[in-house]
Amino acid sequence: MSLRKAKTAELRIPQRSNGGELLSRGDAFWRLLSFFRPYWERVAACVLLIGVAEGLRFYFIWLTQHLLRPLIESGVRAGEGDWLIRTVQKGLQWLFSDASDRITLLGAVCLVGVGVAFMRAALSFAHTFLANNVAQKVVLDLRRRLYTHLQTMPPSYFEHERTGQLLARVVNDVAALQSLVTIGIEDLISAPVLIFGSFFLMLVISPPLTAIALVLLPLVGWLMWRLGRKLRRASYETQVALGQLTALLRESFSAIKLVQAFGAEEQALLQFDQRNRQVYQHALRAIRLRTLLSPSVELIGTIGVIVGVFIGGIFVIQGWLRPESLLAFMVYFYTLASSTRRLTQIQAVREQVAGAAERVFQVLDTEPEITDAPDAIDLPTVKGEVTFENVRFRYPNGDEVLKGVSFRIRPGERVAIVGPSGVGKTTIVMLLMRFYEPTEGHILIDGHDIRKIRLTSLRRHIGLVLQDSFVIDGTIRENIAMGNPDATDEEIVEAAKLANAHEFIEKLPNGYDTWVGEGGAFLSVGQRQRIALARALLKKPAILVLDEVTSHLDAESEAAVQQAIERAMQGRTVILIAHKLSTVKNADRILVLQDGQIVEEGRHDELVAANTYYRRLYELQQ
Repeated sequence: MSLRKAKTAELRIPQRSNGGELLSRGDAFWRLLSFFRPYWERVAACVLLIGVAEGLRFYFIWLTQHLLRPLIESGVRAGEGDWLIRTVQKGLQWLFSDASDRITLLGAVCLVGVGVAFMRAALSFAHTFLANNVAQKVVLDLRRRLYTHLQTMPPSYFEHERTGQLLARVVNDVAALQSLVTIGIEDLISAPVLIFGSFFLMLVISPPLTAIALVLLPLVGWLMWRLGRKLRRASYETQVALGQLTALLRESFSAIKLVQAFGAEEQALLQFDQRNRQVYQHALRAIRLRTLLSPSVELIGTIGVIVGVFIGGIFVIQGWLRPESLLAFMVYFYTLASSTRRLTQIQAVREQVAGAAERVFQVLDTEPEITDAPDAIDLPTVKGEVTFENVRFRYPNGDEVLKGVSFRIRPGERVAIVGPSGVGKTTIVMLLMRFYEPTEGHILIDGHDIRKIRLTSLRRHIGLVLQDSFVIDGTIRENIAMGNPDATDEEIVEAAKLANAHEFIEKLPNGYDTWVGEGGAFLSVGQRQRIALARALLKKPAILVLDEVTSHLDAESEAAVQQAIERAMQGRTVILIAHKLSTVKNADRILVLQDGQIVEEGRHDELVAANTYYRRLYELQQ
């Protein structure tokens, strides 16, 4: 993180990804819904349960409408209109022979209503649980797919994308999609069912009154569309601001020693406050739009209800409509209005989800720059011959690093590549591992162009130990086993012995089951390097690449690691990248890089004896 005096931070809204333009509002949401396809049977069952539950709701309203007449008008034959009510009523008349028809009818209606309520409660539990289960499955699948896709991206992608932003997309943006769980899939299904069902039954009762009551419906649609567009943008900007805050936090925690050492806590806090306030401001705007949408629709719906009551009352007074029919009509209209309000809530969540989904799909739509060729092959065995043929490489927006590098390493040969910082030593390793592609030229292993070898096969035969060894937050056993997850305990111990790590591991409190902490915090630099070497050796690679593995070590740790390296190099091709020339004296051959080209080649004694660039470097270090 920057320790310079913080200036007012501006929210950077990405407008384009490698995958292309930002997705449209509908595209992102409908692509998200496509993730429900594997669970279509559960979704279908959920739809069926919701349909039955809402059907029971309409059934009860219908009963109320058709049974009010016999309750009010004694001259009407009791129990007409529904066989279930008549059946229950006959049972009550048998139990209570002195009760009047209207009393038994009222009791029958109440008993059926209680039964319907129990059935709706059971169905509601079933479809709510099922819908939420499906939604959680989709979130699980989406997060896994996003993580899997990120694993296919080359290191260059992570160099251009801030790690904190990527963390935000995997964690925050996918979590935002769980809003689908909050509203429940049942709302997406039941609201339209209730709207169309209520509209149909209103038409059955009175088409003219229905037309009058729904005259304000186009205004609702326009309001949903207008506020929805603004809400989608506000939600997207909130997710971007949240991602930038996550990135800042990650950088701050990683550089906490640096911040404290330079007394930069105030500047760091100022940067955090600015990013945190941006999240607050954009989130508040989204909340304002979301909370405005639902009351506005409710206000329009209430006005419609009042208009319907007034005009419906005139219909009743004129004898065009029965009182119980007006009551049922208003119940249907209220159901339609409340369902429309639920639909606006769904629309608000849809816009928020679309904003988060855009950022997720921007990552998923970014194609890896390095992939397997259609005719790529697996190499069952590798002898270890490595050849670079006129290899050139230029980093994006940078100078050319390698300028026609050519060399051949024989199987079992130990070759060191040396030179000052920035001449391309590590770049050679990155190209060999296919973390990058050469601008020109060819790289071959055993005569096979590495672009014709499957990435998994290529990397399986190369053991890599970097200058800054990476250790996961787990046990020592788990760290070494990354080289071969199927390895036995005996093989793990053997690799540790070969890497000169077994002795110090045995002295730890829990041996191989000792927890190393985040980034190997509980281990020394030298111990982490030997763990990394054991991990590489567990693969039993034909080619071992060691990139500046002793550059950060003290004399004692360097001696232990150097002893392990001498043991590990036996019987395999070794490429040793080194800045300390004292560590390459025993190499079979030394390649000297200068200005992106190999300028000298030979053994240590030969190069020191002659008047060479290598000799001048060696003397300077001595």
